[in-house]
Amino acid sequence: AALLALYEKNKKNYLWKESADAVLFFCADMNTAKALYEKVKASPADWRTHAELFAEKVVVDSSRYEWSQIPNLNKAVPHAGMLTTPLLNTNDNTASFAWIFKAYPQPTQRSFTEAKGLVINDYQLVLEKNWEEALRKKYPVTIDQKVLAEISK
Repeated sequence: AALLALYEKNKKNYLWKESADAVLFFCADMNTAKALYEKVKASPADWRTHAELFAEKVVVDSSRYEWSQIPNLNKAVPHAGMLTTPLLNTNDNTASFAWIFKAYPQPTQRSFTEAKGLVINDYQLVLEKNWEEALRKKYPVTIDQKVLAEISK
């Protein structure tokens, strides 16, 4: 109930920026990414079947993502049916790409369910702030100037 109240009070803080419904493919290496990319490019609707062929080397995640979260999108404007090219992560030599099946070019309101993680985080900050204020009232902080001057030398 407290989370829902915080969400309702601060709804304007829980907006989707420009976003897209997409499937992200995280591959163990660039060769796997290129092979899977070609299969998905030929038949995007069968992405599950294609990914299963590489089950040991591929992790797939589908959800709504803000454009900045989509691999190798760069400055391109996503559209339904778009497939980004594989992008190499030089830190661990993995590669990733995305298939976009719906784009949302305008900011939209997140539902409570979609924003729940963000709301929980904000609620935790509120609780911590209240707790810190209560502790400061109960245990006021005083600085012994003589000791501070001594250790500053």
